[in-house]
Amino acid sequence: MGAAIALREPDGADDLFLHESVGTPPALGLAFLSRLAPCDVASLTVTDFEILLLQLRAARLGPRMHLAFACPHCREMAEIVFSVSDYIADIRPKPVPGVMADAERPGWFSLGGATFRLPTAGYLAAVADRAEPGRELAALCLDETARQPRHRARVERAMACMAPEVSRSVAGTCPACGAAVRAGFAVARVVMAEQKRAAAAVHDEVDLIARAYHWPQAEILALPRARRHAYAERIRRGGAQPGGAQPGGAQPGSARAA
Repeated sequence: MGAAIALREPDGADDLFLHESVGTPPALGLAFLSRLAPCDVASLTVTDFEILLLQLRAARLGPRMHLAFACPHCREMAEIVFSVSDYIADIRPKPVPGVMADAERPGWFSLGGATFRLPTAGYLAAVADRAEPGRELAALCLDETARQPRHRARVERAMACMAPEVSRSVAGTCPACGAAVRAGFAVARVVMAEQKRAAAAVHDEVDLIARAYHWPQAEILALPRARRHAYAERIRRGGAQPGGAQPGGAQPGSARAA
């Protein structure tokens, strides 16, 4: 785990896919990242998967996260703000004495007679809509011996060192009552909710640009999101020149976005 992965910049087709997709946050995150990454995202550990989601979030929506929640002490709305890069910097895998790679089963490890594998993005997405996702995930990642009480705690501690949790609570202070508070941060749920909200503008922006410039829908959707936003904002400010050049510099066509 921990390998650097360069993501392709999402375009309008990616936003359209995300806006029109349904599913659990892990499943949506897996599907969205699979469009952008040059690797099998499903095989990444949950740690790497959630770090990749945070890196995508920072690149598209800014480097600082804002978690809003009701203070458990005074019930006023509070907000915890933190840097994505600082949050990720605290997450470091550690070697565990006694853990050995299983020579017969790639991806599996042994510890004191018990064998296990690290949870992946694919496993997480597969169990996210189950009634007991934690139990289902354990069944996928722990052998019968590792699930026994005398082994399980030690195995789970080893797994937490090898693939640290990214989704965890974040500490802050309530601005209304001054109490110390902690907010749960479920990475896939928060990040994918933000990404879906950002993608919701795609229909309006495509329609706006198509009406102003008469560019074909496919060419508008091929624009990076930031450039599509820039064109839409220019049109809203009255700076559009109907009949102007297409995104690639060719002369405009007559097709419009639906």
